[in-house]
Amino acid sequence: MLYKADRLTKVFAGRKVLDIVNFVVEKHKIYALTGANGAGKSTLLTLLAFLDQPDQGELRFGGSKVYYDRDSLLQVRRQVVLLDQYPILFTGPVWKNVEFGLKVRGVKRRQPEQRVSEVLALVGMEKFCDADARKLSGGESKRVALARGLAVSPDVLLCDEPTANVDEENQEIILDILKRINAETGTSIIMATHYLSQGRQLADHSLILSHGKLSGRGHENSFRCNVMQERDGLLLCELNDSCRLHLEKQQDAELSGPCRVYIDPAKICCSQGVSPISANQWTGKVLRIEQAREHILLTVDCGLKVKVQLDPSAYQEQNPLVGEQIELSIPGDSVFLSPLYNS
Repeated sequence: MLYKADRLTKVFAGRKVLDIVNFVVEKHKIYALTGANGAGKSTLLTLLAFLDQPDQGELRFGGSKVYYDRDSLLQVRRQVVLLDQYPILFTGPVWKNVEFGLKVRGVKRRQPEQRVSEVLALVGMEKFCDADARKLSGGESKRVALARGLAVSPDVLLCDEPTANVDEENQEIILDILKRINAETGTSIIMATHYLSQGRQLADHSLILSHGKLSGRGHENSFRCNVMQERDGLLLCELNDSCRLHLEKQQDAELSGPCRVYIDPAKICCSQGVSPISANQWTGKVLRIEQAREHILLTVDCGLKVKVQLDPSAYQEQNPLVGEQIELSIPGDSVFLSPLYNS
């Protein structure tokens, strides 16, 4: 788990600009944070970058609660880079801008030179190494700012409208860079955008902000449920009459009553034959099959519409068809629970 938030609020000038009941972001994924201008996207990214703190609620990072004292913030901030919508480049050559973060962190002289060359090549700006950074185009400036952020090898890259006010060619270049970074290094990426098409093109999941609130439609496989503690130490999670889950207690969970459950579509197993009976096995009909980045995404009606993500080899081996009945097995490590509060 990368981020987890419970009852997160932020108020400016007496107005509640963020009111997030709960959400979970997993490691090594790309998330698109979509919403209209003024929805709260930039404010949320600032909180996730630990550059501001919520007025209420709890934020967890890497499984640990975030504390806002100086030493704790320094530790988590060094794992995250925020790429602003309007990045500021310093006067001087491009290489000096890219080197800045490395110098701040005390990296020795030869190492910055090598790293600067690597990241400029990654964003296709190596030929601009000695160019005046203040004379670049908008798209070129964003690519240099991206290189500057990547130079410090962050675990998390937060991008605020990375393709806004950029020509179509640079938009495609930036999106391709983000996709390659995630695939090659496992860097987790959260990208704010008001272009829904970009979210579908790039992201594993979408988070939809509207008037400071996250829509339940933002998560695939995000459902309301009722949780009960069982005698054997397990949790019984009832989503509806036909969909139930028996789960081990989660680390921070003393949960009961109304909750929200998220099921990772990439960890669901499916088969068409007869499988051993499992408490976490559901039967459903394939409603839709679509391409989603490098994966195949099935929509399966089990009484709930469940998304299942398959890699191409697994899809070819199983070859499910629309209208066909399949079995879904839901492993415990694919399920995440959080309280469901009344907003």
